[in-house]
Amino acid sequence: MKQTYETDYRPNYELYLALSWGGCGILCAILMHLVSGFSLKTTLIMTSVFFVVALYQATFARIRFKRLVKLERQEQNFLSLDEMQEKLSDDSLFLGHGFEWTATHAQQVSDLYRDPERLGEIKQRRKGATFLHGVGAANEKPVYLLDNESKGHVHIIGTTGAGKTRLFDLIATQSIMRGEPLIILDPKGDRELKNNAQATYRRLGRDRDFTFFHPAFVDESAAINPLASRQRGSELASRLAAIIPSSASGDVFKQFSQNALMGIFYAVEISGTNPTIMDVQRALSEGFAPLCIRALQGWAYSNGPAMEKGMRDAMNVRGKGGKLPPDSMRAELGARYYQEQSALDTSLSSAEMNNLISLLLHDPGHFKKMVASLVPVVGKLCAGPLATLFSPDPSAGRLPKSGKVASLEQVIQTGGGLYIGLDTLSDPDVGRAMGQMVLADLASLAGKFYNFGRSNARFVNILVDEASEITNEQLIQLLNKGRGAGMRLFVATQTLADYEARTGSAAMASQLLGNMNSTIMLRTIDVDTQERLAKRLPEVPISYVMKTTATSLGDTTITGAFSLNHGERLMQEDKPIVAPQSFGDLSDLEYFAVFAKGNLIKGRLPILAPPDEGYHAPRAEQYALHTLNQHYDYEDDASGSAAVRADAEEKPEPPPVLDLKDEVPIPPVPPGRRRMIPFARWVEILPGFRPSDKIYEPDAPKGRSYAGFWVIRPDQAARFSATLVATPSVNVTPSMSKGNWFAPFRRRHVLAAA
Repeated sequence: MKQTYETDYRPNYELYLALSWGGCGILCAILMHLVSGFSLKTTLIMTSVFFVVALYQATFARIRFKRLVKLERQEQNFLSLDEMQEKLSDDSLFLGHGFEWTATHAQQVSDLYRDPERLGEIKQRRKGATFLHGVGAANEKPVYLLDNESKGHVHIIGTTGAGKTRLFDLIATQSIMRGEPLIILDPKGDRELKNNAQATYRRLGRDRDFTFFHPAFVDESAAINPLASRQRGSELASRLAAIIPSSASGDVFKQFSQNALMGIFYAVEISGTNPTIMDVQRALSEGFAPLCIRALQGWAYSNGPAMEKGMRDAMNVRGKGGKLPPDSMRAELGARYYQEQSALDTSLSSAEMNNLISLLLHDPGHFKKMVASLVPVVGKLCAGPLATLFSPDPSAGRLPKSGKVASLEQVIQTGGGLYIGLDTLSDPDVGRAMGQMVLADLASLAGKFYNFGRSNARFVNILVDEASEITNEQLIQLLNKGRGAGMRLFVATQTLADYEARTGSAAMASQLLGNMNSTIMLRTIDVDTQERLAKRLPEVPISYVMKTTATSLGDTTITGAFSLNHGERLMQEDKPIVAPQSFGDLSDLEYFAVFAKGNLIKGRLPILAPPDEGYHAPRAEQYALHTLNQHYDYEDDASGSAAVRADAEEKPEPPPVLDLKDEVPIPPVPPGRRRMIPFARWVEILPGFRPSDKIYEPDAPKGRSYAGFWVIRPDQAARFSATLVATPSVNVTPSMSKGNWFAPFRRRHVLAAA
């Protein structure tokens, strides 16, 4: 089989041929016409073949030249929300513009890497490896990620400043416009990402659907209770226990802490209130007695009035002086009454209540040792403003200053948006714990939707930036099972090693990566990440020319003759379709993407421009002309010219009553041509092109009222200017169009013929 190979970076021989044929044609035409005496017509006919061939070669030269120019071009386009609306799709996400990367593009990039001179010229402009997109820029088109592919979750990899936030902007904006629930988990708290999402809701008139949480902004932040959604009390215990640091030797302590949490949450639930993290903190610091009293009262109330009265009498046995016993004694008396009643009737017995009573009667010293790992976890989630923002309770008076309390289930069911800034830069441990609690809540909601479904059938879009900061088992559960619950995750990180470094387990990191079907790869400078990404891609045959040169001296001749051998061989080698170093050469906002169905896309992201603050709600003053407070009266002087006088102290005389038939109607000015500057009138530009403009008539009757702009012919300019010499507010200025003159007037200016 015959194989051909040609590099795009060879000299532009077609251009040389076009210039040669064209030059020969010109030379022949000159000789034939000027020297040989041929006519011009005959000369052009006979030399036309030269120019036809030159034009034919110039066509190929132009194509090659344009292809080389695009290698060095870096385009950045800004996308407004109106343009985003036009590109919106109901079954896919717009990801900018790009083309499908093939073996041909891989061959062109490989050839360029073997041309260090041209590669250096491109890179010295400090725009990145623009050739990676330039090799296919002529064939680029809008890139869409189908919902059927994105519901298998999307992994985003890119170093700092590569474009992850801009990609999140694009995804979040489309989710909002499609009316889908949106939850953004941002460990570092990117203000621009939050503002862009909020601006999109505002423009759509859905301000109330957006909620903002950030522990650093206490006055503006809403409160979130990560324990609000649950099917069973044991779920809540599992969520808090999941963030307890443990090792192989610490599992016993973790299990004991989880058992204590189950008792605490059962006591809170049976007493008729919603559990919060503050309830756990209070139980660990104040003891189980107050909590047991509330739980025993709730248990008695659920078993009828007689049982409630018996429990109240048992716990409220007054001592000397009519004083109630301390809470510890009241709790023990109530526990004894519960044991007596449940012994008489086993149906009254409850495993959760038995567990709570055993915790109450447990040795206090041993109990503190067993929950030693739980205390700091709960304490940091209740410290400072988090007591209100992360454990809101209206019955206890714990409400944020903003007055807003949100739950993840409410946001999802109503199709709203929630931005959660974790502020891990200021407090990494607390921010990480909050993020893991939110992920645990989302995993619990996914299980609930799996079991019972939900009213909103749209995708739940969950954007997790810097995912390695908050990676835990619940995130893996969401990736593994969230698809069936209608949740799709967009998980972003800087390097693949971040997951293993955070979890401490290579197996868990691989498990997390294996649950994301689509990958978007922005610039990454980590060599290991580059190689692992390249290995995921297929290998294609890459051709190259191997040149050999050999010389040998003759050792059997006296003359010292030698031989020279030069050879070229066309070789092929299987390499990844994207070279590993290409991931480190990507320019800002450029990416490679591998979708679930195996498509390899080279694309570039647009920069989404947020709307103006007042774009969605025009104010009335933007469309109203300013009314001048100054009044004018008019009178004629001795020369018959119009004089204008403003009187600020005395009340002006009313203007003369004119016949309506002499009034020149003033058409309403379109809103787009009005100036929104107070105390200033709008000055029309080039009014002679409007139907309302009139040509000045020298013989117009005196006293006629005019308004607007008037076009004056040059032969009338001197005559007209002399007429208005006594009118300081009226100027006659020369126009730059056709030698005419323009004269602006306010209404009620009375013109007189000269």
